This record gives sequence, C-alpha cells and structure tokens, in this order.
Amino acid sequence: MAHAAGIVLYNPDINRLEENISAISPQVGELILVDNGSKNIDEINELRAKYQNITYIRNDDNLGIAKALAQIIDKADELGAEWVLTLDQDTVCKADIIERYDSFASRAKDNVAIITSKYEDRSVKVDFGLTKPYEKVDFCITSGAFNNVRCIKAVGGFDEKLFIDMVDYDICYALVRGGYKIIRLNYTGFLHEVGRSVTKRFFGKDIIIFNHSPLRKYYWVRNSIYLKRKYRLGIKADVRVIKRMVQTVLYENDKFHKLKSMFKGVLDGYRL
Repeated sequence: MAHAAGIVLYNPDINRLEENISAISPQVGELILVDNGSKNIDEINELRAKYQNITYIRNDDNLGIAKALAQIIDKADELGAEWVLTLDQDTVCKADIIERYDSFASRAKDNVAIITSKYEDRSVKVDFGLTKPYEKVDFCITSGAFNNVRCIKAVGGFDEKLFIDMVDYDICYALVRGGYKIIRLNYTGFLHEVGRSVTKRFFGKDIIIFNHSPLRKYYWVRNSIYLKRKYRLGIKADVRVIKRMVQTVLYENDKFHKLKSMFKGVLDGYRL
C-alpha cells in the first residue's frame, strides 16, 4: 500500500525538525516538506540534503497551515500515495507508527478516512480513555493523522480560509458529515506539543491552558465562529468561545491584548 508523509514548515527549530525527519523518513516512500516562507531556509536545505526521499515545496510567503496541508494532499496524490501521514514540524513519531497504521488501513473499509493514535504531550498529560484496541472518534488533531487521500479530496480537502487554527476541526466535521470514519488506535504513536500548555482546575475539572499568543487567540476565535456558521453548530460553539475567554482571564498573562484579539476574532468570524 503506497504511503507518504508530509510536514508543514515555518521557521522550524532545526534540531527538533531533524528528530522528526529522522524518525519518519525511513518509514515512508516519500516525505513531502511544504515550507511556508521560513527564514532559516539555508539550515532547512542543509538538513534535507541528508535524505534521499524528500520532496520539497517552497512557498515564498506564509500561506497558512490549511493551504500547506492541501499542497501535501495534492502532491501525495500526484506521487500515487493512497495514504499520507500529516505532521507538525516538532512532532516525533515512534519507529513503528506507519507499520501500525498500514496494518489497520489494509483491512479497513472504504469509508475510513483517517487513522490516528494516542500521543504523548511534552507539557501535559492527555487521557484518551481508550480500553479497546481502537475506536471511532469524531475528532483528531492533524499531526499524527494518517489520511486517506481519496476521502480527503472527496469532501473538498482543507479549507484555506482558515489559515491557522481549527483546520483539524474543519476537516473532521467535513469527513464525519460526509459519512466517513475517523479511527483512533489504542497505541501511543507520537510525541507532540500544543503551545506552552499547562494543566489547571476549572469548575472541578482538569483543563489544558494553551497559553497561545494574541494572534493565535484571534484565529482560534475567528475560525470557531466561521465553523459554527459553516456547519450550523449552534450554541455549543459559542459556549466554547466564552469558556476560552474566561480561562484566558483566569489563567494567562497579557490578558488585555489576548481578549482584544479574541473579540476581534468574533467580529471577523461573522465576516469570513
């Protein structure tokens, strides 16, 4: 079964990127790097010269995560790959992740669009609550996701309006509503990091505080509102935004600039 992997680059930490590439490159036929206008291009070129199976796509400007993921899917399709593993630039995979995913994919039904796994976060503990070998889920993060190229294209691919943040929610909503399945394996397949995350107590529950920048806060809120409208998600989407605002006030620094960005995100989410 033909498969590839793809990594979106934007000013990557070269040491972490090398960990990432050295872990996944031997496991796939082709590794696609889409560079969103990184400034440390000389270091990236020096690193990729060490590997024989890298396809490199350079965008002169930062075109966003969604556009870069779309480029990865298109290139994987062009290369004849049926499945492509998408990765953040700082994700490090286990040595058997493709073997595990491929084994499941080879016996999966045609409507399985994404195969993912549990992951270990560098900053916080994530409880997936899995007791079975695998289960159907409605959502997974883009990093560490093994994407069926045909299925992704069938629902229109990644929405480039999003630029960054909520890109994973969008593709999952589109797939589930299109009748496709997302399967998570009860296996820890990769090491991942979401922002500068910490765990806090919020109304008696453990929550993850991401400590994102004001710019990331803006895109998260803007795109949450956009997706609410796109998929008619109703009041639940508004509640999520309000909760994130409250958590920002309670637990994060630079509250004024972050809240200002979030309120702008609400307005622009209705204009997008």
